[in-house]
Amino acid sequence: MTPASSLRRVPGIAEVLHDDRAVVLNLPRVEQQQSPYLFEGTAFEIWTRIDGTRSVDDVAGELVAAHGGEAGEIAEAVASFVAQLTELGLVERIAPLN
Repeated sequence: MTPASSLRRVPGIAEVLHDDRAVVLNLPRVEQQQSPYLFEGTAFEIWTRIDGTRSVDDVAGELVAAHGGEAGEIAEAVASFVAQLTELGLVERIAPLN
């Protein structure tokens, strides 16, 4: 079984973290972005877990453990949000170490 790739924030991201929210600006794409992203609630919880060590499944599993809920639905929601972050150029996948 091949290990899953981890997620990390793209270099050049500027962020301000508060207790329950993150304000994120993609400096490499500032011309296209124009304004910062605000992540609150579940989006904040996902964002703070993207640290280069966790996969999508790891993040989803931690959310299930912290809040309960249907694991499949949470995994799908996390994967969808991560796909959006990737499309925005905020997050990238890194290959696992062998």
